[in-house]
Amino acid sequence: MDRQLRKIVIVAEEFTFRSPAQQLLDRFLMGYRQEGQFHRLEGCQVWLHVASGANGAEVERRAKDHDLRVAENLDRTLANADGVILVWRGSGAKANDDLLRATLHATQRGTACFVHGAMAIGWDAAKQSADLAKARGVVTCSGTSTTVTYRLPDVDLPRNAKTREALIVVQGPFPEAEHEALEGVLPVIERRRGGESGVRSVRFVQGDDVWRTGREGSWSLSLLAAAISRSNTVQGDPVKDGRTQDIVGQGLIQSLAKNPRGWLLEHHDRLRTTVLVLDGAVADYNFAIRLADGTTVSAQLYRPPEPAQEQFSRLAAVIEDFFRTGKAPWKIERSLLVAGWLDEFRQRHTAR
Repeated sequence: MDRQLRKIVIVAEEFTFRSPAQQLLDRFLMGYRQEGQFHRLEGCQVWLHVASGANGAEVERRAKDHDLRVAENLDRTLANADGVILVWRGSGAKANDDLLRATLHATQRGTACFVHGAMAIGWDAAKQSADLAKARGVVTCSGTSTTVTYRLPDVDLPRNAKTREALIVVQGPFPEAEHEALEGVLPVIERRRGGESGVRSVRFVQGDDVWRTGREGSWSLSLLAAAISRSNTVQGDPVKDGRTQDIVGQGLIQSLAKNPRGWLLEHHDRLRTTVLVLDGAVADYNFAIRLADGTTVSAQLYRPPEPAQEQFSRLAAVIEDFFRTGKAPWKIERSLLVAGWLDEFRQRHTAR
């Protein structure tokens, strides 16, 4: 049975304008659009603890206008909470392991805790925090708005499908882009036959080596074309005059992409997943997956623009359901894998 929510706490590493902390706080404090109506939590207090101690004018305004409760003491803030949202600074690619452990120690048994961003810095730290949460009776999971954002078209991998190769194209700095890529593609490919059991090898390529490995067959150029076909922000001539252009087929993508980098993952079941960070080629996230029978599933991971960033409404709905039911929206193993893969990426990126 769904429980009544009377107190939700947001623990933010920092609170800045248009950050995930602000986006999630405002939705639980003021409401959000859901299934054709504007949804509000009735009879629920929303509390905020900013770990940096710098509340700022935006927090003060919400406390004055919307009855936001603000507390400097973490233990006092978390007392009697029905749900806790822990939000890292920035997009969430770099976790704060100490703050997560402190939050878990102060959270009462039976409370649900959602971590916006990576679960921890590395698989070992994530496993330790997951074990701590289990020992304390706190149900925990992690993710970002990319995990649940709109897909254009609204497709999914058939359950238990035999899957051969996956590819996702993203943009942005390291490791934020890589983190969002994993949050976007992993929920899709883990539906394949056997589910996700981890990777056996990771290869990092950058610059001309990205295109060379594509030509050599380490990843599929045709799958890149399928992913790019879902983009509505193809750069180059389409930006100048609105023309349609096959930037992959015409070989233009190599000159458009600035300082490209790629991650070639081979999973234990021999699925190949490629993450391409192609700044300057497109300005959205797109994936393509090839099944064993040759069928291709592809879509754009649509991220509505600022200031509204409505993908956070979808995430808020998932988190609210998590808090009401006490059932995590996905298995904790996904959070462990993302943390582990990101740590592997950092080590290889630093070594270059």
